[in-house]
Amino acid sequence: MSQLLENLNNKQLEAVLTTDGPLLIFAGAGSGKTRVLVRKIAYLLEQKKTVPDRILAVTFTNKAAGEMRDRLIQMLGPDASRVSMGTFHSINARFLRKEAHRLGYTRDFTIYDTADSVQVIRDVMQEHGINSVSLTPNGLKYYISDCKQQMILPDRAAELAGSDFLGEKKAKIYAAYQNRLRTNNAMDFDDLLILPVIIFEAFPEVLRLIQYRWDYVLVDEYQDTNHVQFLFLKAVTGRHNNICVVGDDDQSIYGWRGADIRNILDFESVFPKPKIIKLEQNYRSTGLILKAASSVVSNNRNRKEKILWTEAGEGEKLVFFEAENDRGEADYIAGTIFEALGKGKKNKDFAILYRTNAQSRLLEEALLNRQIRYVIIGGTRFYERKEIRDIMAYLKTLVNPSDAVSLKRIINEPARGIGKTSLERLETFASETHRTLWEALQYPEDAGLGSASAKRVQAFLALMTGLQKRLSTLTLTEGVQEVLERSGYKAQYETDDNNEEFKDRLANIEEFVNSAGQFEFMNEGASLEDFLQDISLMTDVDQWEDGSNAVVLMTLHSAKGLEFPIVFIAGLEDGLFPLERSRENDDEFEEERRLFYVGITRAMENCYLTCARTRMRYGRWILSNPSPFLEEIPNDCVEKTGGKRKMKTKDLLFGLSEDDFDRFSQPSGYKKTLTDSRKTGSNKKIQSFSTPVPEKQSIRIGDTVMHKVFGKGKVLAAVKSSQPAFKIAFQGGVVKTIASKFLYPVD
Repeated sequence: MSQLLENLNNKQLEAVLTTDGPLLIFAGAGSGKTRVLVRKIAYLLEQKKTVPDRILAVTFTNKAAGEMRDRLIQMLGPDASRVSMGTFHSINARFLRKEAHRLGYTRDFTIYDTADSVQVIRDVMQEHGINSVSLTPNGLKYYISDCKQQMILPDRAAELAGSDFLGEKKAKIYAAYQNRLRTNNAMDFDDLLILPVIIFEAFPEVLRLIQYRWDYVLVDEYQDTNHVQFLFLKAVTGRHNNICVVGDDDQSIYGWRGADIRNILDFESVFPKPKIIKLEQNYRSTGLILKAASSVVSNNRNRKEKILWTEAGEGEKLVFFEAENDRGEADYIAGTIFEALGKGKKNKDFAILYRTNAQSRLLEEALLNRQIRYVIIGGTRFYERKEIRDIMAYLKTLVNPSDAVSLKRIINEPARGIGKTSLERLETFASETHRTLWEALQYPEDAGLGSASAKRVQAFLALMTGLQKRLSTLTLTEGVQEVLERSGYKAQYETDDNNEEFKDRLANIEEFVNSAGQFEFMNEGASLEDFLQDISLMTDVDQWEDGSNAVVLMTLHSAKGLEFPIVFIAGLEDGLFPLERSRENDDEFEEERRLFYVGITRAMENCYLTCARTRMRYGRWILSNPSPFLEEIPNDCVEKTGGKRKMKTKDLLFGLSEDDFDRFSQPSGYKKTLTDSRKTGSNKKIQSFSTPVPEKQSIRIGDTVMHKVFGKGKVLAAVKSSQPAFKIAFQGGVVKTIASKFLYPVD
C-alpha cells in the first residue's frame, strides 16, 4: 500500500484514492498524469479487490498503452497485463471481431488505412462517372470521415444534402463507399468507432453485456475524444458511472480531425455529480517556460482556469531569433545545436518542432551540412513504403479474400502477365454476377479472358489458395517468409546485386520479417490477423524508436505527450503559425494557440522560438511578420536575438542571401509581385516572386494545364484582358484567372 501511494503530491493522491463515480482530472502539462493513472489502476486492484480484466484503460497511442502496461507489471507482476488496455481503435477492433457478424461482417475483416480508403473512393467515383474538380478522392474521404465522427450515416447525409447538387453527389459516393467496404469485408478507422455504437443501439442485449464487462473505465487524453467516442464511453459506463477521465483542455489540438473540446469542458453537466481535481504542479519544465506558456494560453476563452507551478526554479529565458530568410533560420537552429553538442549535449536532447511537414526540408539540409544525426517523425512511414504495402496486401488477401483493394494491388505484383484489361474484365464480371473479385477469379473464361490470360489467373489463384493452406500450419514469422518466397515477390529484387534501390527494398523486406518475429515474441500465440491489426492501428509516434541518439524533427501535433531538454519551435510567422485560415474562425484560432502552448511545454530546460522574415511558400517568396502569439509572452520570459528588420541593400531588401537575390533578379522573365498575408490576416500586397512559364503550345478551352503554384487544372473559359488569360478550375475546387504565360498544357 505504501509503495502505491508514495511520491504522490496531495492532488495526485486525492485522484488515486477517488475510485467510485464520475471523476474528471484536469492534468496540466507535465503534471504526472501517467503516474496517477498507473497508481490508480494498481490501487483498484490492490484495495478495491477487483480483477485486471474488470478494468478498462483507454489511451490514444499504442506507445502510451505499452508504457502504462509496463509500469503496472513492474509494480504488481505479470498478472497486471490482463488489464483491458489500448486505444479506442484497438479496443473496438477486438470487440468487433466478436460482434461484427451482427452487421454482416465476418471476424476476419480488413482494416483499411487512409490510402486504402482513398483508393476505394477513387474506384467508386470512376464507376459512377464522377470526375469533378470540385470533388476529389481526398476531399471526399475528409467529408465521409467528418460525417462518421458526427454519427451521420449515409441516409442521413442524403437528407442533409437536400437539393444541393454537390451535397447529393457526396452523399451518393458516401453510400456507395460504405457498400463497397461491406462487399470487401473491410472497415476504415472511423468504422471501428461508430460500428460498436450502432451495435449497442440495435442490440440492447450486447450493450447490457458490455456494461457488465468492466467495473471501472479510465480514459487518458479525454480532451481529444470526438462525439462518437463520447457516445461509446457514455454507453459502456451507463450501469455504474465509474468513469475517470484525465485530460487538459489547454492541450486540445485535434479539432481538425473531429476532437470536441466540449467533451471535457461539459463533463460536469453530462455525468452525474462528478468530482473535479486539478493537477497543477509541473514536474517537467522550468518556471519561465511555464510562465510563458501559461501567459499565451490564458488568452483563450474556451478553457478552465489552471495555474501551473514548479519547484524546479525559474531556469533560463526562452530565446527568440528572427532570421532574414528560411534558410538562415535553419542554419541558426543547426548551428545552435552543433555548438551545444560541442559542450557535451547529446543529439537526443533536441527536438525541432514545426507547423507543417514541408518545413523539414531546409532543417534537414542544415543538419546534414553539420553531420548532425536526426530522425523525422511523421515522414514516409516504414509501413507506407511500396514493398511493405505490397507484402501487407498479400497477407491481407490471404486472411480476407474479399478485400478487393489488396487483391488488385498484388494480382500482378510481381508481374505475372495479368494486365489491366484482364483485371477490368474480371471486375466487370464480378459486378454483373454479384460476386467478389476473388470469386470472379474462379471463372476467368466466363469473364471474357483468353485462354492464355485465363491460365495465368488460374495459376495465381492456385498460388494463393495453396498459401492459405500452408499458413494454417506455420508460425506467424514462417508464414510471412513463405509468402515472400512462394509468391516470387522477394526474388524480383534479388536479380541485380548492384541495384541500390533493390538493396534498400530487400533490407526493408527483411526488416518486415523481423517485425513479425518481434510481434510473435512479444505476443505468444499471435495470429496473422493480430499482426495485421496491430500494424493497421500503428501511429507515427508508435514507430519512433526513442532510444536512438538523434535530433528529433516532427510537427507540433506529433509532439504532444513527449518531452525534450531543448526544444526549437520553427516558423513562428503570422500566416504559417497560426495558419492563415484560422483567422476566419475563433475556435480554430484558439486551437492554434493551444498548439503553441503544447510546443512550449515540451521543453524541459530551454526553448528557442524562431521565425524568418522571408520564406518560400507555394513557389513564392513571402515577407512575413512574427506570429502574434509571440507578443503574448511576457517580456521578462524571453530574450530576443537576431538582426533588426532592415530593407535597404540588395541582400537585405527582400530578406534573401546574396546568391538567392542574384538568382531571382536575373533578366530571365522573373516578375516581382507583392503579397502580404501578415497583419490581421489581410491580403495587402508586399513582396514575393512568381515565375512566368514559357508557352509550349496554344491553349484551348477544355485543355488540362499546369501552373507552378496551383498545380493541375482544366481550362473553363478565355478571359478578355490586356494579355491572353484563362479561367482555370484547379484541383480542390479552386477557380482562378491566370495569364496564359504562366500556364502550359499537359497530357
